[in-house]
Amino acid sequence: MSAEAIIKQQARSILKTNFPRAIIALLIVLLPYSIIDGTTTAISFTVPLFVSDESLAEILVYSIGYPVEIIMGFLYSPVINGYIRAFYRAAYNSTIDLRDVFFCFSRGQYGKTLRLNLNLILRMLLPALLFYAPLIIYEIISVNITANDFYGSVLYHNFYFILSVLSTAATVLYSTRYFTVFTVSADNPQFTPKQTFAYNKYIMQNKTGSAAKLIFSFTPWMLLCLLVLPMLYVIPYMTQSLCVSRKWMTKVSLEVD
Repeated sequence: MSAEAIIKQQARSILKTNFPRAIIALLIVLLPYSIIDGTTTAISFTVPLFVSDESLAEILVYSIGYPVEIIMGFLYSPVINGYIRAFYRAAYNSTIDLRDVFFCFSRGQYGKTLRLNLNLILRMLLPALLFYAPLIIYEIISVNITANDFYGSVLYHNFYFILSVLSTAATVLYSTRYFTVFTVSADNPQFTPKQTFAYNKYIMQNKTGSAAKLIFSFTPWMLLCLLVLPMLYVIPYMTQSLCVSRKWMTKVSLEVD
């Protein structure tokens, strides 16, 4: 049995007795983000009703609506850290504690968690832009240079899909170097962001390939997420599997010490 299969088996064993709590934890993360996004969408439809100038309406939506959505999403982002913390701790004690989902909102943790998340975003921003540059360039060329009958054609969408998949895969591969950032933070809530990234770097030495293999082994499961219902199973299953993997990676590093 492969390492990935063993990890998934352990994850299924944990979820067998924790699945209702896993679903609740996921909804705690998703519902507020859905509300935030839905509010922005509603505003984008409402503004033109009160602003007759179409250009001004677009400026208001893009300069106020979307920035507010991004800020609100970032301020709520510690719930993602808490979500991962809940599943990671379950990898050790086999119980998902919903209180862990809100741990990063506690006094002394909220600001530190926001700094950690901002640090991770900034570290990933430039690489992500570079990996998605071919897709962005392709879109610009398709809109402004190619014949009008190409943009929106089947061939256009085929190339767009291929570039999107390649860009996303490259970004995910790069992100594996930060695979244990959130779980290092869960293990060591007293760490500063700098200490968290330093310890993550130590744990992930020569392990990014293993993390990538496990992540991409979920590709068929992620395709199921095109439907909402399977998402409620796939995301907790994937999260628990990744957290089990992080547990073993951390243990191996500690044993080396």
